[in-house]
Amino acid sequence: MASPIQIILNPENYEEARETSGGGPKKDFFANRDQEFREHKARLIAQLRTIADGLRANPQTDLGYVKVILCRSAWAKSHRPLKALFKPDRTPIVGGADLGVMLVEARPQPLLQVADDIARAEDDTRLRLVPTLGKEVPYPSALRSETGAIERIDIYGESDRRGFSLEEAVAWLSNPITGGSYEVELFDVPPPRGDWDALTESHRRLFQSFVAGLTSLGEGLMVQRLPTRVRAQPLLSVRVSRSTAAPTLRLGPPPQAERRREVAPFDPSQERHRRLLAFLDRHPLVRKVSLPGVVVRTTAHQGRLRPSEAVVPVRDTARTHPKIGVIDGGLGAALSDWVIDRWDILADEHKDLAHGSFIGGLAVLGGALNGTQCCPEPDGAELVDLAVFPSENSGAIASYYPEGLPQFFDEVETAIGEVRSRHGVRVFNMSLNVLQPATLDRYGPHAARLDRIAEDNDAIIFVSAGNVDPHNLRPEWPSDATQALATIAASINDGLLTPAESVRNVAVAAVNPPGHPVSVPFAPCRFSRRGPGLRAGVKPDLAHVGGSGSPQPPLDHALFSVTPEGAVISGCGTSYATPLVAKTAAALDHAIEGDVSRETLIGLLIHNARIPEPLQAKALAPVARHLVGFGVPPSTEHILETDDHEITLVFASRIRRDQQVTFRFSWPASLVGPGGRCRGAARLTLVSSPPLDPRYGSEFVRINLEAALQQEQPDGGWKGRLDPLYLPGRSEIPVIEAELIEHGLKWSPVKVFAKTMPRGVGLSSNWRLAVNYLTRAGEEMPDDGVPFTAILTISDPEGAQPVFNDLRQTLMALGVQIADIRTAARITPRV
Repeated sequence: MASPIQIILNPENYEEARETSGGGPKKDFFANRDQEFREHKARLIAQLRTIADGLRANPQTDLGYVKVILCRSAWAKSHRPLKALFKPDRTPIVGGADLGVMLVEARPQPLLQVADDIARAEDDTRLRLVPTLGKEVPYPSALRSETGAIERIDIYGESDRRGFSLEEAVAWLSNPITGGSYEVELFDVPPPRGDWDALTESHRRLFQSFVAGLTSLGEGLMVQRLPTRVRAQPLLSVRVSRSTAAPTLRLGPPPQAERRREVAPFDPSQERHRRLLAFLDRHPLVRKVSLPGVVVRTTAHQGRLRPSEAVVPVRDTARTHPKIGVIDGGLGAALSDWVIDRWDILADEHKDLAHGSFIGGLAVLGGALNGTQCCPEPDGAELVDLAVFPSENSGAIASYYPEGLPQFFDEVETAIGEVRSRHGVRVFNMSLNVLQPATLDRYGPHAARLDRIAEDNDAIIFVSAGNVDPHNLRPEWPSDATQALATIAASINDGLLTPAESVRNVAVAAVNPPGHPVSVPFAPCRFSRRGPGLRAGVKPDLAHVGGSGSPQPPLDHALFSVTPEGAVISGCGTSYATPLVAKTAAALDHAIEGDVSRETLIGLLIHNARIPEPLQAKALAPVARHLVGFGVPPSTEHILETDDHEITLVFASRIRRDQQVTFRFSWPASLVGPGGRCRGAARLTLVSSPPLDPRYGSEFVRINLEAALQQEQPDGGWKGRLDPLYLPGRSEIPVIEAELIEHGLKWSPVKVFAKTMPRGVGLSSNWRLAVNYLTRAGEEMPDDGVPFTAILTISDPEGAQPVFNDLRQTLMALGVQIADIRTAARITPRV
């Protein structure tokens, strides 16, 4: 019997005062290793004095930025050296880099004060008797604990700012499609000159030397502030041009109405670029110098044309259909019946209709051409054609976007906003990537921009993970798990392309189609790029069928769609896996009445996704998430309706300052055995939208939401029963912060927990679902809280017991208001 997903209609009834643990006692990282601690102190003091001497000798300003690098076991918030050593009033924290790397603003005298404080930390391990333990335990002072937490202290230097050569820069920027401008990220942005009198002398010298240094680089230099999120790092576009005009420095916020302007030709003079880079490398205000990315289609390998034409279904205008916006180079005439609107800025000769038509064809008639194993959703989708990316062969990209990527994203933002307001489209497919690899320690500006677009428009953009270059293709996936690991270990240059590290949107990888003669069904495609994109989280998010990368007759790539004229064609690429996931998201949005939150749509996809069979071997667990994320999602019908041996509950709410959500319930009676032992299986997914701040590198997620399914214990306490999906070992084994981040997804906006309990656990049928939060040091919960959706499924693994009816009747008897999620919008404001 079909049992629909149930949504809790009154989640606010389960808010209560937040439980906090206080962060725990101070930790002695050098307990009983006192000689090592003395040597460690001496090294840190020497490092601080060297940095202070260097800042004092800098003719530009005595202010600089310092990396405080923590040891791996000190990544937790409670261990940060911010109370006794790097106090905010003397060395304010300004961001982060990789995990456990704090960036602080510093001047010589405060750094010497920190060195003096480190010198005062006691040399010998202090012990205190704990009667409840019956033994003595380390009891350090704050100075010793914080000193031990630090691995080393370095000045933020030239190697941190730039990772490319002069020759690489000039060659890359000479290509007109790049826009010809460096992207320069600053620690801070100079205020209007009229406000400089209010600055400290150190800050005034910092900004004066930066402006003067740029101006001294001579005529034709163009510097402009780029648009970023409110909390984002200041980002400048810096261009060396062939012009006799005086240097132009536009450091204020860019005008909202400005779209395009004429720019002088790029100057490839290596001497001019050498002078510019030398200045940027050394100036303390500069955080990062990057080469601009280039938008490219996720290159598809296409096979031969089929001899017969596909039958495109006729759109039934008497009813509604799922809606998808296709951000590409245009849709062909064969799909015109399904195109309900167009945002078209491209001249006909600059369009590339093949790529977009293949994507649109999968949404409209993918099932008829490929079957439900590849395309599980019913055929038909209303398409909005966002033709904003000109043909790469036409050479016209630079004429449409002469200033590079910022202009391209401006156009995407405007287009999405318009079609969102006209047609209510919330799901967009963007099988385009920026030719820059995502990095572990940086939330890139392109991902941040895409996240802002999605957030501002209450939309979800599905992005391809990117395809490996032809000369770096992996071998076809082998059937043996050990050989598969060796294949992955040997692969190179196959990391995700930005903006696939986006956290408000969904990145999609590709798996092989079934029925292909040389490709293992549903194994990772040989061309599909892999994560991780950022340390805190899973990337890619999901995967779907993307065609085989080893074409063989008679099926070629074994994924079929249509040409712009309507002929059948085969192809492969993460470009073509992405619309299959987007189609399911659009179908979910269409099937559920009212406005479904972004968190709920993403949560439903991820909660029901499963790792494909070729990756389920235990040996492949460490790499599976980097290849396919949380797995391949099923059809909308499977997501919204389950069997009667399981029940799925959805909580869509907000967590607010000093509050937590606690939902108490009884375990399904049919799964409770003698003595109160509870058996069954449970899966819990949490999707949230916490504040983001790119200045903090890998630690850019500033609030962590945590969910737990807990069983009451005989002493009245509560014990968590689920394991994070990727955390090795048992949930009751203590793990340090580093392992929770790497495997348990702490600080990730998306988390999944699961466990099967075939023999039963505990002695009580009293359970609770708890959602709580943790802030980074110095971070405050926003006034309107953090939106989240938690999805909980409880099931009988044997498929025999009436779990749905058991729990639903129990909840209704307790006064819990629940309803079918598809119609709940009639009676609740948030789904």
